[in-house]
Amino acid sequence: MTHPVAGGKTREGKGNCSDCALRQTLICSDVSRGDLATFHSWVDDLAFPPGTVLYHMEAPADGFYCLRSGTVKLVRYSMSGVARIVRILKGGDVAGLEAAFADTFAHTAVAVGEVRACRIPLSRFRHMMRDNPPLQRRLLEKSQQALAEVETWLAELAGGIGAAPARQRLARLLLSLRDGRSDRIHRFSIEDLGGMLGISMETASRILSDLTRQGFLEKCGSGRAERHFRADIAALEKIAVGEAVPA
Repeated sequence: MTHPVAGGKTREGKGNCSDCALRQTLICSDVSRGDLATFHSWVDDLAFPPGTVLYHMEAPADGFYCLRSGTVKLVRYSMSGVARIVRILKGGDVAGLEAAFADTFAHTAVAVGEVRACRIPLSRFRHMMRDNPPLQRRLLEKSQQALAEVETWLAELAGGIGAAPARQRLARLLLSLRDGRSDRIHRFSIEDLGGMLGISMETASRILSDLTRQGFLEKCGSGRAERHFRADIAALEKIAVGEAVPA
């Protein structure tokens, strides 16, 4: 039986870290089986409907979220209130990892489609981490991975002087939103795509329309939880590196 909790999320019960299919990729991968009994006793297994805010930028950091499935966008707001999507998280990633080192969250995290995540309370995690070198090492590895992904995001997708053309950057973005090695790509709104790349909605819409007309993208599904593209991955990979692709 599930129990509604604040913010539209649903508590599915306690986490079962021992049987988690993503255990080897998540932050608890180096926790011994003996310690897992304690670890998962205070981890909540949560389900988030599309559009749910997991946490707000600058809110007190009291835990973080290991994503088991679904997609989360991290949004930062400028002093003038302009929103910019700075990173996309998928299964195996950790949302709010900065909570291990800071007092507040650095972003607003929003569920895109249905999301399943395990929430790890910060106070409990810090207590376990003090006496667990493998967990400390894993935290550093995850932090380094997050930093590398941010650097890639800036190098591959950001606009500005010397940046790749918008069509090329949009192809790179679509590939980064790919579901594993399938041809399925989550379909973000035109506003979100423009915000991620720093281009106008008109430009994002025009490029998507061209890719769809050329047969490289096909719109599928309905509703925020099911919207996605079926993509010609080979064609997008060529566009992403600047090669011409015949329609």
